[in-house]
Amino acid sequence: MKDHDIQLLALGAAFGMHLMLLVHIAFGVLDDRRDRKTLRAAEAKLEAAREKAST
Repeated sequence: MKDHDIQLLALGAAFGMHLMLLVHIAFGVLDDRRDRKTLRAAEAKLEAAREKAST
């Protein structure tokens, strides 16, 4: 392998790691939003059950 090949290999590996990190962060944020939406729905359902039980 020549220096040029090693540089391209290192550049490709670095690009791949950054891309995977970006994907991981992006889908992690989306997953958090989905979790919060589910939590809000569960809290609303619990509040409705409490209202129904108290009347």
